[in-house]
Amino acid sequence: MSTTRLRDRIAVSCPIAEAQSRLEAFFAKSRGVDGVTRVGLRVPLGGIAEGLALEHEAKVEARLARDDQNLNDLIRITWRPEDGGPYPTFEGTLVTWAEHDPAETFLELDGWYAPPLGAGGEAFDAVIGRQIARRTARAFLDDIRRAIADAR
Repeated sequence: MSTTRLRDRIAVSCPIAEAQSRLEAFFAKSRGVDGVTRVGLRVPLGGIAEGLALEHEAKVEARLARDDQNLNDLIRITWRPEDGGPYPTFEGTLVTWAEHDPAETFLELDGWYAPPLGAGGEAFDAVIGRQIARRTARAFLDDIRRAIADAR
């Protein structure tokens, strides 16, 4: 089965230490009594039907970790469709980092997803699936950005 890289980032108006603690709180708040975080992943339809989105539940495993050089905190993140179906699985990291402005933090999602349905899923991914995956990643990051901003 082939995998496709998915990488996106979004800016958050918040100092990095505050953004990191709010990010951790976001995942803790979404965790059920069974220890599994469930998040609704959205696919904005964009030009097809502006303002509308497809949504499905995903099991998200998010755990704190350190990068390979043991220098920075990150969140190892995996998601899978809650009830199966023709949705991809994803494995990667979610990191916070800052550049020049101490009041701005970036959230970066970086990882790999596997299209479902074997060769048919790979063909779909080549035609439109990658665009859907990018839109889903952006919507996920935007939901986290809003949750961080609303935690003030």
